Amino acid sequence: MRSFFNPYNPVMEFLSKIFDLIILNVLFILGCIPLVTIGTSISALSHITLKIVKGEDPYIWSGFWKSFRQNFKQGTLIWGIFLLIFMFLKTDFSIIRLHPLPFFAIIRIFLWIICTITLSMFLYIFPIISHFVCTTKQAFKNALFMTFGYFPYTILLLIIPVFILFICSISQKIFASIIVICCICGCSFLSLLYSVILNHIFKKYDS
Repeated sequence: MRSFFNPYNPVMEFLSKIFDLIILNVLFILGCIPLVTIGTSISALSHITLKIVKGEDPYIWSGFWKSFRQNFKQGTLIWGIFLLIFMFLKTDFSIIRLHPLPFFAIIRIFLWIICTITLSMFLYIFPIISHFVCTTKQAFKNALFMTFGYFPYTILLLIIPVFILFICSISQKIFASIIVICCICGCSFLSLLYSVILNHIFKKYDS
């Protein structure tokens, strides 16, 4: 029985990791509450999960808020830029929906391509600023480069949210269950999953 509570017991180590993800998830949600700091909170979340993937065993509380403070201005600015882009795209789709002409169907396809590229860059850019020291302009360039330069990884990053949205659309009960999971540890687990993929890219540029 004493060996079960040994901190180096595989079961206890697993439970410890789950507890860390729950705490990290709570911190992420707290960081998102002002809404304007969602981007900063995403970057802080990515900072911790990337360290977990690399086996660095980071301090969850202090590490999250340290990254949050360091990336506050840049993360907030980038979040604001993406909000404007997505709002602009949403307005364009609303306008096109009112015009069923073939020409507008072509524009709709073009907009979907722009949306896909923008979403891909969104998935890359916050982990980028959390892991590398770079200007906002460089962060956007790097996100665009990785979107096309590591296309197979980009597809993997895009499949995950599409799959989650598909699962949510099956029924209201499943949707409610996913919301509950996200509130417990879903966001941190998702970030951890993304970090496993992104680590394969980032480690090529680590000095």
